[in-house]
Amino acid sequence: MAASVAPRQSRLVGWLGLITAAGMWVVLIAGDTVTSTGSQTGCGPDWPLCRGRFIPTFAFNTAVEYTHRVLAAGETILVVALVLCLLRLYWRRVAARVLSVLLIGSLFLQAGMGAWAVLRPQDAVVLALHFGISLIAVAAAMLAAFAARWPATSLSARPVGRGVAIATWAAMAYLYVLVYSGAYISHAAAAAACPGWPLCGPQGAGGWDQAIDLIHRSAAAGGLIVAAGLLLVYLRFAAGRRDLITGAAVFVASVLAEGAAGAYLVMDRWQLTGELIHAGVTAFAFSALSYLCFRVSLGRAAARHREGLDGPRLESGPVGSQAG
Repeated sequence: MAASVAPRQSRLVGWLGLITAAGMWVVLIAGDTVTSTGSQTGCGPDWPLCRGRFIPTFAFNTAVEYTHRVLAAGETILVVALVLCLLRLYWRRVAARVLSVLLIGSLFLQAGMGAWAVLRPQDAVVLALHFGISLIAVAAAMLAAFAARWPATSLSARPVGRGVAIATWAAMAYLYVLVYSGAYISHAAAAAACPGWPLCGPQGAGGWDQAIDLIHRSAAAGGLIVAAGLLLVYLRFAAGRRDLITGAAVFVASVLAEGAAGAYLVMDRWQLTGELIHAGVTAFAFSALSYLCFRVSLGRAAARHREGLDGPRLESGPVGSQAG
């Protein structure tokens, strides 16, 4: 129970959570560097070894791919340590157990897909899923970090209405499709088909590549409408939930930043800096919306099952009541 957790333990696990979340973000950026520099084959067809050796002879592409693998291995250690600490300290909290499963599951699924891509290269349709799973791992690490650092407020919430929950998860489905289309464009090397912004301009290549670029950009504009609409839903139907309203405001800002990063990427002609900025901002936007999905789901689960948490049991309250 929370009362039995020593303050020193709580602080140490909280710092471990923050370091793990930051590390997961670094691993995602390193992975995007691998893709953007064409270093996927830097270690040859070998995994987990690199060109048949534990420490290979380095060329540029080999160094990029090998660095990514080393960072991923270090992050795995951090994730396992964080999961063990969360389960030991907060086992009675259902949310902590769910986050632990999500975090370690997404990490190993991400690693498995990376190994699969090395051993048996896939097409862009499959490779785009790797980035999507990486985003889930980043978001799970962020939520686990919140749970470790601020367990009293992160692992409990009062319920919201069904419509609010559905709107939040619908926004997540939309964002995931948007992210997937962008990852597909990157892996299919289709970005150059649309060299102008916001439209392709007269130099557009036409065909399927240009069409998917335009679909992605239109969906990105729609993403801002979705984010603003979600904020309005919270203001109207969950006015007392400051956690949701603040999170939605952050989500709106991050979607704006994501659009700006996408425009910069096009105008910079898809250079590495623009690629990494766009990937990093996308991860932040996805994590912000994941936080909202977690909060609305946590509140509804508490209302359905009346789980015994560390501290007073949750009581059914109005949709607009303050988060626990």
